[in-house]
Amino acid sequence: MKIPCLIFSLNNPLNLFVLMIFILGVIYILFINTITSHRQKHLLEKKKLELHNDKLMTLFLELDPNPLFRFNLDGNLTFSNNAGRLLNPNSEITGLPVKSFFTDLPDLDFKDFILSGKTFQYSARIKDNYFNVILIGVPEIELGKIFCNNTTEQKKIKDELIQSRENLRNLSNHIQKLQEEEKQKISRELHDGLGQILTSIKLNIEAIVSASTDYEGKRERFRDISKLIDTAISEVKDMSYQLKPRILDDFGLVPSLNLLCNEVAKKSGISGNFKSFKLNDRFSPEIETVLFRIAQEGLNNIVKHSQAKEFSVQLVKHPGFILLMIEDDGLGFDMNKLYSDISKQKCMGLININERALSINGKVTIDSQNGAGTEIIVEIPLENKHA
Repeated sequence: MKIPCLIFSLNNPLNLFVLMIFILGVIYILFINTITSHRQKHLLEKKKLELHNDKLMTLFLELDPNPLFRFNLDGNLTFSNNAGRLLNPNSEITGLPVKSFFTDLPDLDFKDFILSGKTFQYSARIKDNYFNVILIGVPEIELGKIFCNNTTEQKKIKDELIQSRENLRNLSNHIQKLQEEEKQKISRELHDGLGQILTSIKLNIEAIVSASTDYEGKRERFRDISKLIDTAISEVKDMSYQLKPRILDDFGLVPSLNLLCNEVAKKSGISGNFKSFKLNDRFSPEIETVLFRIAQEGLNNIVKHSQAKEFSVQLVKHPGFILLMIEDDGLGFDMNKLYSDISKQKCMGLININERALSINGKVTIDSQNGAGTEIIVEIPLENKHA
């Protein structure tokens, strides 16, 4: 008797369905295993690549001559390259608070700084080196980076340049001082020597003229000689005043500027005045000489170039400094062309004013417009400090 095979028969739909499910399951398991194997292999290769890249990056960071650091959300250093470690060779840098290493760093909320991706830059001194320090927050890795660019050599060159300029300025001051002393000596010799001789000659000739009984022609010749000597005496006095006015040494800056303005107004025909405020004391000879020379140069420019009808000079004392203001209503000039004219040496008067003010740490402000006159303001500190 033949028993029908219902369980394993493929003609049975149920058996066919179970077989298909089994085959699909096997295929799925094989697929998952294959995918998982490839994924694991890919992840392993990725980790190897990342590790390789990290090693290369670390190598580059270590070879960088500038110090590099990383810090975490707590504000502690987590990494330093070799250049950074050399700044503190006696102890471990990793784990130190950023503020303990960068002592002059302003207060920062490191967590907010990193997560916000902020950037901060400042100049720092670490031991005997100077750095331009840049902090960058990287929120993706929750770390901050610190890049230090060594500017010690640049600062050294800058300091040497500043010192060189200071030496040149001191030399210029010394030369100006020697020039003023020499002018004072020449002025004294002209006034006390040649001036007195000419005066004696004039008196003798006048005595001869008044006592002579000769012809009128001789009298007239002596009169002409006397007039020439008068002219020579006047020129000697002018030269003496221009070199070093005795009134500046004897009575001070205010009377000297007042006399200077009167003389300029008288000789040029330009109406001028001088005013002073809160000035009862004498200043140092250096300050008085510089301010007088600046006023002299400024008024000389007005007479030569401004075509002004009026000028004014004011001297005002403030706490800690003194102001000299020189104004005119003349032609003025275009301020935009001032520096180009200076570079072409067309404004030597203004250059002299500026250099004299700088010699005692002062500063000069010039304001002018075409057709609107010129104003020069000179500010001189009364203490011997750099402006």
